[in-house]
Amino acid sequence: MTREILKDHTSHSWMALQNAVYAPDGAEQAVWTLSGQRKRPWFDHEHDPLRPPTPTHNLTRRQREDRERLKACFHINDDL
Repeated sequence: MTREILKDHTSHSWMALQNAVYAPDGAEQAVWTLSGQRKRPWFDHEHDPLRPPTPTHNLTRRQREDRERLKACFHINDDL
């Protein structure tokens, strides 16, 4: 039964085993196939929209200052 499920490369099970970021529907896969682009966004772990935000302790001093400036500009009061 597992073999039959994994034959469908559009299934969520197959995408999970391929370490995909998300499982696109058939229409999205068709658009990417027809566009001729080789890189598929559902396998892009570098720009994963579901990835947790970067911890602030890994930021440089300039990045922390820029973040504080933006938070002040947009009146953001959280400590993310």
